[in-house]
Amino acid sequence: MHIDEHFDPGESVVLRYQQNVRLEDDESADAAVKALLPTTSIREGVRIVPFMQYRGVQIDVLDETSLMHTHTLKAIDGCVTAAKCRARGITTLVIESGGNSAAAVAAYADRARLAIACFVPEQNLELLDASCFRGERTQLIAVADPALVKEAATRFARQTGALHVPEVGWRFQASRFVGCFLREHLLRGARIDWLAQTISAAFGPIGIYDALSTPTDQLPRFLGVQQAANCPMYRAWKGEPANRTDDALRSTTALLAPVMYDGAPATYGTFPALQALLVRTRGHLVTIDTEEFAYHIDAAVIDALHDGGINILRRGPDIIDRTGLIALAGVLKEIGAGSIATHSRVLVCLTSGVRPAYQAPMPSARLTDLDGIDTLARPWTT
Repeated sequence: MHIDEHFDPGESVVLRYQQNVRLEDDESADAAVKALLPTTSIREGVRIVPFMQYRGVQIDVLDETSLMHTHTLKAIDGCVTAAKCRARGITTLVIESGGNSAAAVAAYADRARLAIACFVPEQNLELLDASCFRGERTQLIAVADPALVKEAATRFARQTGALHVPEVGWRFQASRFVGCFLREHLLRGARIDWLAQTISAAFGPIGIYDALSTPTDQLPRFLGVQQAANCPMYRAWKGEPANRTDDALRSTTALLAPVMYDGAPATYGTFPALQALLVRTRGHLVTIDTEEFAYHIDAAVIDALHDGGINILRRGPDIIDRTGLIALAGVLKEIGAGSIATHSRVLVCLTSGVRPAYQAPMPSARLTDLDGIDTLARPWTT
């Protein structure tokens, strides 16, 4: 394993492990992207924080948010996307997102002097930080109906020629940098019996485990956690068709984690890889509903995270972004059910939830139906 000791993992896992992650199939193209990473990287830091003992199980937190430039795991996606686009000579991008991916890619695109149109559910604007969308070449489009977000971005890309990012393969590549961090951790003698993460399409765990080279019987078992209100991967794991498409989500307000609004992640084609990962690691999936989340993630848990230097952003008693904490709730639920044995050591991926004070952005435009795409696309095609 090649480690660039010039970069601490708390500073940039991208720069520390870049020689271990292939970013392009062609060797010269791969070298060209990596030559640009130092110019697109801002801060993509990761750390492990000892957290708590719960019913005889040691829980640690993989903090993928406090040391990230945009305060979510998606900063890595932003860094990789910006470098790949610059290396390919691509200057205009479009992304659809519940919020976190759009914020990260927009911030890094601005650093790389790229133009980007971000389509997000209007109901999620209050979750976003305006500073990520202040680039002169950045447009933030608030979509009134969440069910139209993905199709709106797709049509915009088709009409303007903008690249729809990040591509599926790029998401896996971004996650492999976290896998490299864990691989180094294991090679140094650390123990991880279970790795838990909140999932939608499961790009994160698939990429992480791709980067782990320990023998199969030494791999951490994987626990994937989905919100019960939007859990197509869980249902597929339980025997329902993997390509089932949920009824379109018309509102994010009822979701435990509105940034994970996509009701059809199986359309990315990742379920077979997730299923193989679960079998390989003797893992499983679990869901968390609103009541279970409130029961497990109480004030004492938030205070304990604060004591470890992980400051979950709240407005009064309300947690602003619950996405990352769903995984922790799932771990506590599974320990209570006896599915995680006493004396185990669990590492919980905290992918979001930590952020300093922020101001919500004002969108560049509001989209109420797909007919509005023509008006939005016109300046990009002239």
